[in-house]
Parts: sequence; C-alpha cells; structure tokens
Amino acid sequence: MPAATAPALSFRFARLDEYPVLSQFLHDHWANHHVYCRDKALFDWTFLHNNQWPNKEEYCFAVAEKNGEIVGILGGIPFLFNHKGKTLSGVWIANYVVHPDHRRGTLALQLLSQFRRPPFQAVVASGINPATQTIYKVLRGEVLPYMPRHVAVLPGRAARMENVLSIAYPDWTAEQKADLAGAFAMSALPAAPAAIGHELPADWDEANWRHIAEDTIGAARDHAFLDWRYRQHPTFEYRFVTVADGSRTGLAVWRLETIRKAVANAQATPVSDHGAVKSTVLPSDREDVDRIGRLVEFLPASRQNSDDLLAAVLHDMAGADVFFTDYYGFHGMTRGWLEEAGFRLAESHPEGERVPSRFQPVDGKGGGILSAMFRPAEVASVAIDSSCEWYWTKADSDQDRPN
Repeated sequence: MPAATAPALSFRFARLDEYPVLSQFLHDHWANHHVYCRDKALFDWTFLHNNQWPNKEEYCFAVAEKNGEIVGILGGIPFLFNHKGKTLSGVWIANYVVHPDHRRGTLALQLLSQFRRPPFQAVVASGINPATQTIYKVLRGEVLPYMPRHVAVLPGRAARMENVLSIAYPDWTAEQKADLAGAFAMSALPAAPAAIGHELPADWDEANWRHIAEDTIGAARDHAFLDWRYRQHPTFEYRFVTVADGSRTGLAVWRLETIRKAVANAQATPVSDHGAVKSTVLPSDREDVDRIGRLVEFLPASRQNSDDLLAAVLHDMAGADVFFTDYYGFHGMTRGWLEEAGFRLAESHPEGERVPSRFQPVDGKGGGILSAMFRPAEVASVAIDSSCEWYWTKADSDQDRPN
C-alpha cells in the first residue's frame, strides 16, 4: 500500500469568534496570563479596530492549522508607511508563536509569508526575541541594532530612583545605586513656556505632518494615526503636550505609569502548566512603589521649539509627581536635541542598560528592543547616528503595552 500522506498545513486569518482559542494558545505557548489573554479590548484594538485594516469580519491575525488544530499564530498591525512624503502599505508583526511540536521545518517561515505579500510593501517586526533572528536572515530581512533609549531623572529625585533599583537589584550596594541614579539626574528643570496646549491640533495634517513627512521615514504620524494610537487606546491614558511655533505646533505624547513590585501571596491561584500545577504571582499580587513618565512621541517644529516642548513635558511630569522618564527612538536629529537638553543615552553609563524598563512588576531584565524588517529597496536602512531619518519610537507596533 502507498505510504499515507501527512496532513498539509493550512493558513488563514482568524475569525472574530476565535479569540478564546487564540488567547489560550498565547497562554499555553508564549506567556502565562499575557495581557492579550487578559484584555480582549486591547487585543481587538490592536488587531481589528485599526483604521488601516478594512476587513472587520476577521482579525489581522494569521493562524496555521493542521488536522483542524491551530499550531502557529502571527498577528499583524497594519499601518500607513511614510517614505519622505510618499506612502506605502506597511504592517507590524507581533505574537510570533509556533507550537513546540512544529518548530522544526518551514511552518514559521510560511506564517511570516502571510504578511510578505500584497497589500503590504513593508514588514516590520519590533521587539523580536533574539532567538528568532535566523528566521529573518534566512528570508533576507534585516536585523537592526537595538533601539536607542534615553533616560532622565528629574531634579532632586535621584533617591527615588535608587529605591526602584533596590527592588530590581537587591544585591547591589548603595554606591552602585547612587552612581547609576546620579548619572542620569538633571540639575534643574528648564523654564516652562508661557503657553502650553493639551489637545491634538485639528489642523495637524496640513500645518505640521506634511512638513515632518517630507524629512522622515516610518509610520505616518497623521491625525488619524495619532487619534487611533493614543486617544482611542483602550487601556492607557496618553497625555498630549503642545507648544506653538509660529504657524506650526510641536507635539509630544507621554503617559503616566505606576511602578509596582511583585508581592508573594500564598493565596495566588494555581495555574495548570502541561499537567503540572505551579503557583503563579498574578497581576493583583502587586504593590505600588512610584511613578514614571513614558515619553512616546516627540515631534518638535524646530530646534528652539524642541527645548520649549521638552520643558513643557517635564513640568507636566513633575506636576504628576513623576521622578523618572525615558524615551526610545531612532531619529537622529530628535535624539540629538534630547541629549542636549539633558536626556542621556542609557548605554553612555557602564550599567545604563540595566536601568529597568518593565515596571508592572519592576524587574531587572533590561529593556532592549531588537527589531527586524523587510523594506523596499528605495527605502534607506536604520542607522544609529545623527543623520538617521527613521522616526520610530517605542509606541510603534505593540511595544508600549501593559506587561
């Protein structure tokens, strides 16, 4: 008799009624109690309620099946890609998960191929696991340098930074904590501008974005994107800060985040893990520690406006009792202006890459963002220098989301 033919893999986009199955797959094979398993509204906002995803009958979420069972998943977040004033269709990919029994072979490559086709002309994976670099290289994609991170401790608040470092690194000496906190401490807050706004300008596209677009590469930061990304976010409350500059307006966006530490709890709910039962610290088993400001958007209209805009942001943060702020981004000119204003590059200190980045709960795992991409040939690559035209921040893809 002829040998039996192995069941073929099939690929498709997930139906809306499959959220429980996708959530369980993420929980079982990616991370227990991942935020997308806990928060359906966030999952829907990310993979369905997107102004660049026209199909409202399916999630922008690819699944691989074998014998009717899901064996791999890969989410997509469509976005309008700006190349110095010209627009293309782009997609960020997220939650690249393959069942352990299928990690040998071509399944992972086939999953990725679901997005490497029309309508998508640029595919970006932000925040990849270093172990997956080979997949992108095999398909002739680029693996990029880690995204630069800039850090500032507000004046007179270094002791609060030392306290957070004590939680992340309980074995550190007082001298180590003081040295790291002091290295990023600002000496004084700059004077705040006379007039500060807190709304996304209605004329943003014509008065501001068209000028920014001509000189940058990355997600189109037009009014529709900023409204979806920040005002419509179902979980975080983002704060807009604006400062006028003649006919233009500088715009920054930040959010307040409470730093929490994990607290041992004997009553934590047991979670089944492949037949074994283990105690798990759930999100409710956390204690508030302090507050940080995450700067996720910084779009000044000029060099002088950059100073005024950052001063406005820092005063806004100080008023919210923030002690520390950070910013991730590739754009060369913007990074230069931030450094001149007192934001230091994390890696400028020997231990700077150990400044915590995950705060719910706080841990010492670091916060490096490694990315990969497939880009059209006419689009320049990312570079870590002052001439880099890529405007790309932690807010892109799903990197700025709850733990």
